[in-house]
Amino acid sequence: MILARLVRTATFRLAAGFAALFSVSIIAVSSIVYVAMTRYSDQQIDLSISAEVKTIRDSLAGASAPEIVKAINDRLTDIDPDYFYYALQDSDGGVLAGNLRPLPATTGWADIPLKTIDGDGNRERHIIRGLGVDLTPELRLFIGRDTHDLDELQEGITSFFLAGAAATVLLALAGGLVLSARFLRRVEAVNTAARHIMDGHLDERVPSRGKADEFDRLAANLNAMLDRIQQLMQGLHQVSSDIAHDLRTPLSHMRQRLELARLKATSAADYDAAVERAVADIDGILGVFAALLRIAQIEAGARREGFAPIDLSGVFETIIDTYGPVADDSGHRLTGTVATGLRIRGDRQLLTQMLANLVENTIRHTPPGTGITVSLAPGPDGPVGQVRDTGPGIPEAAQQKVFQRFFRLDASRMTPGSGLGLSLVAAVAQLHEIRLALSDNRPGLAVTLDFAEAAKVVPTMKPGTDGRRSCPATGQPSAIGSAPAPLRRP
Repeated sequence: MILARLVRTATFRLAAGFAALFSVSIIAVSSIVYVAMTRYSDQQIDLSISAEVKTIRDSLAGASAPEIVKAINDRLTDIDPDYFYYALQDSDGGVLAGNLRPLPATTGWADIPLKTIDGDGNRERHIIRGLGVDLTPELRLFIGRDTHDLDELQEGITSFFLAGAAATVLLALAGGLVLSARFLRRVEAVNTAARHIMDGHLDERVPSRGKADEFDRLAANLNAMLDRIQQLMQGLHQVSSDIAHDLRTPLSHMRQRLELARLKATSAADYDAAVERAVADIDGILGVFAALLRIAQIEAGARREGFAPIDLSGVFETIIDTYGPVADDSGHRLTGTVATGLRIRGDRQLLTQMLANLVENTIRHTPPGTGITVSLAPGPDGPVGQVRDTGPGIPEAAQQKVFQRFFRLDASRMTPGSGLGLSLVAAVAQLHEIRLALSDNRPGLAVTLDFAEAAKVVPTMKPGTDGRRSCPATGQPSAIGSAPAPLRRP
């Protein structure tokens, strides 16, 4: 069963394919080597035979028949009889000298079969390759060599390459099985984690071996996706719970007022007042749902298609112009410093609302007399904006929670607000890839908006030397502080 699973894996099929490719390659290479070595051996045999024939013909030129016979017999004693074979025949075909049987009249190259008996008494069939020449009109000489060594060489080459091909296939298949086993273990780890997650264990993660290979990169991406899914699921659960908690109170109050009006109202004016209070409560509830839908739309990225190059400096200037008088009316002091010509790619309406929520949140949750600073300046990688104040600030333990839906520092819910303003700020920042950070302004809080990612696709215009702008509400310019600015939650 396990072997069958290993064989069915893509890794094993890939290894088997490479094994087949290597085998074909080895066969092709061995065929070329075989042909080349065979031709080379044949040429060496032919050259040695031609050289021997030339030596004898040159040495016996003009010799008589008895002298030729004697010279051939002497040649047999001087040279290994198994190296050269001779057959000196007369015109009738009779062998006058040599170590070969009578041969058919042969002139030129020929292959002559020869049967021998080896040391064990076994009969062997050899091929004698040789060259026949006429020494005189009456004498014909055939000189040859046994090709048995060449045959053995060819068989050795064939056996060697066949063994190499077989070893290659076996090693490739064995390697494929090993790789398949490792591949299956990694895949099974992913499958196991997926099954546990489907069973409700949302904190389960795909294991990583720390080798930074493709499986570890896949595991990292899957785990990041699972972290995001877990956060969304937890957020959904939290939102459901918060909606039930936050809306129950206004609905209960509305029902009590309506019930009271039904029982105690004595005039049309009493009924009108009750209806107006109920309509106001319903508008507040509908506003909460509208904010939730807007946040969901932003988080889904639906507004990203409408992104365009915008003047970020103009957005900050608009917020400063708009909220300067509002801050004065509430007893706050709003100042601003904006470098001109800073541009990013994004949704102007959403960015304006994000900044408006930050400023409104600061005005609403800081006491009169608090100083508020809105600033924008070029940073090392892109524009950097800040909203700072000198109010009471936010406890460090709560700074990571203020962007959650319905979270409020006032746990009693006695102050106005729904706890969604900063959730929308976080959603807009995430949509535009703005890095949002909270820090202690000493005193107060500061929120820092890093627009580096949003500015990458839009060339930033070089700010002028007079790029600092004063808030018309106070006429006092304010420099950007070194510390990021804190954020308040409605």
